[in-house]
Amino acid sequence: MGLQSNGLTLEIVGREISGRPVPGKPRRPLGPYLLGLPALLLSCLLLVPIAVTVVAAFQRPDGSFGLGNFAVMGDPAALHAVGNSLAWIAVALGLVVVGFLLALVSYRLPGLSTFLQPALVIPFAVSVLVSGATFRLIYDATPERGTMTAVWTKLFGSSPVWLGPGLFWLVLVSAFGWTWLGYVVSLFRAGLDAIPDDVSRTLAVEGVTGWRRLLALELPLLRPITGVVTLTLVIAAVRVFDLVLIVVPGPMQRDADVLGLNWWRATSTGEPAGRTAALGVVLFAIVAAVAVIGVRGLRRRRWAMPVSVIRPSLARSRPSRRVRRIGWTVGFAVSLVWILPAVVLVATALHSPREAGLRGWWSLEGIGVESFTAAVNAGLLRALLSTLLISAVATLVLLVIAVPTAYLVAWGGLPHWLGRLVSSSFVVLAVTPVQMYAAPLRDAIGAAGLAGSRVALALVHAAAGLPFAVLLLRSAFASAPPVLVAEALQGPARQSAVLATVQRTYRPALVAVAVLEFALVWNDFIVGFLISGPGTTPLSLVLWGEARQFSASSGTVAAAAVVASVVPVALLLTFWRTVVRGLTVGSKP
Repeated sequence: MGLQSNGLTLEIVGREISGRPVPGKPRRPLGPYLLGLPALLLSCLLLVPIAVTVVAAFQRPDGSFGLGNFAVMGDPAALHAVGNSLAWIAVALGLVVVGFLLALVSYRLPGLSTFLQPALVIPFAVSVLVSGATFRLIYDATPERGTMTAVWTKLFGSSPVWLGPGLFWLVLVSAFGWTWLGYVVSLFRAGLDAIPDDVSRTLAVEGVTGWRRLLALELPLLRPITGVVTLTLVIAAVRVFDLVLIVVPGPMQRDADVLGLNWWRATSTGEPAGRTAALGVVLFAIVAAVAVIGVRGLRRRRWAMPVSVIRPSLARSRPSRRVRRIGWTVGFAVSLVWILPAVVLVATALHSPREAGLRGWWSLEGIGVESFTAAVNAGLLRALLSTLLISAVATLVLLVIAVPTAYLVAWGGLPHWLGRLVSSSFVVLAVTPVQMYAAPLRDAIGAAGLAGSRVALALVHAAAGLPFAVLLLRSAFASAPPVLVAEALQGPARQSAVLATVQRTYRPALVAVAVLEFALVWNDFIVGFLISGPGTTPLSLVLWGEARQFSASSGTVAAAAVVASVVPVALLLTFWRTVVRGLTVGSKP
C-alpha cells in the first residue's frame, strides 16, 4: 500500500521487517576527485625519483636488500657533515628567538618598524648566493677591500683572516641571519598585531604585564606562527648548500661541510649509487624529524581567557610623542646598519672590475658601469630571459594546479582519513630535500632528451613548490566562514556574496604563493645546479660561475648579483604586506 504527500511516496509493508539493519553510506561524487588528478601527476615528478632513491639506499650490490649502504655514515667526513648540519639547526632556533624578541620590541615600541620593516624585507628577497657573495665582500681579508677587516684593523691594529679556520662560521651565520631575520620578524609582528585590543587592555587592567603577559597571552597565541617560522628556518638551515659553496674558500670547505654538500661531493666523485642514496635518506630523516616537531606547532590551539576578565573592547591608547620618536630613532639607526650589506654590494658593482679588486667600496676611484658590462658579456642578459621564463612558467603551472587541489582538500568532501593522508603527504614532500630526487630525476630528464630544457626545469620547480602552496591555500580556504560555505553548498545563499567573502579570505594566500614561488624560482641555485643541463643558464648559475674566481672578479660578481636581485626585491617590497597576511591567514588568534 502506498501513500503520497507533497510529492513524497511512502510504501507501507504488510509484514514485519526482519533481519539486521544495513548501514547506508552517502554517495560521494567522483567529479571533485578529478580536481586532484593534475596535482598527483605533477607530484609524480618527485614521488617516483624519491622511491628510486629509497630503493637504491637499501639495495646491496648483489641485488639483496639491507642496511649495508648506510655504513657510509661511519665515514668521519660524513659524521662531521652531520654534526655541522645539527649546528645549523641550533643557529636556526637561535634566529627564531632573536626574531621574536625584535618583533616584540617593535610591537612595544611603536614607530620602530617604520624604517626597519623595508630594511628587513630586502635581504629576504635576494638569493642566498647573493647574500654569501655580499658578506664575502664585507669580510674580505685585506683591509683595503674588506669593510670589517678595515674597521678591525683601524681599532685594534691587526688584520684577522675572517675566512680562515673557525672564523668562517661568523661569516656564514651573518649571511644566513641577514637573509632570514626579516621573514621571522615580519611573521611574529603580524601575529602580535592580530591580538585583539580588548584582550590586551583587559590584561593590562588586571595587572598582567611583563613576563606574565608574555607567558599568559603572547606565547600561547603565537604558537601556530612559531611552528611555521621554526619549521621554515630549520629546513632552510638543514638545506644550506650554496652559502657554503660561495663563502668558504675551497681548501676549507670540508671543514664547513654539511650533509647536502657531502652528498654532492660523493655523487661527483663516482661513489656507488647506493651509498649516495643512503646519504640522501639520512638527510631526509633529519629534516623529517624536525618537521614532525614543527607540524605539531602548526596545529591551532585555542587560548581562552577566564570569563571573569572578559570585558568590552577598548580602543588602543595612542603612544606618546616621545615614545614614537624613540621608536623612529632606534628604527632608523638599526635600518642603516641592516641595509649596509646591500649598500656594499651596489657600491662594489659601481666600480670597474680592476678597482673593485684593488680597493674597497668606499673608494671614489674607478666609478663606472664597467662591471655591469663585464657581467653582460658573461651571459647575464641571456640568463635573465631564461630565468624569467622558468619562473613565470613554474608559477603559472603551480597556481593552476594548487588552487583546485587546495579547494578539494578543504571543501571537496574527502573522507576524513583521506584528507589527513593527503595533507600529511604534502607535509612530507614539502620538507623533502632535493638530494632525495635530484640524481634519478636528472638521469630521467637526460634519457628523455630534455637535458637543458627550460620547461622541464620549470615543471620540476612547480612540483617542488606544490606541497607548500597546497598546504597554505588549504589553510586559507578552510579559514573561510563555515556558515557561508555550508550555505553555498546547499544553495540558498547568493553565490556572488559567498564567493566575495571567500575571495577576501584566500586572496592574500594566493598572492603569497605566487610571489614566493616566483621569487624562490628566480633565486634558486640548488635545483638548477643539481638537475638542469647547460642550456638553461639561470641567473644563479651564471653568478656561481663568476664567483668561482672571486678575488679577480668581485666587481663582476657584485654587478651580476645586483641585477639578479632587482626583480625579487621589487616584487617583495610591493606585495610584502599581502604576503605576510597570506602566510598567517590560517594561524591568527
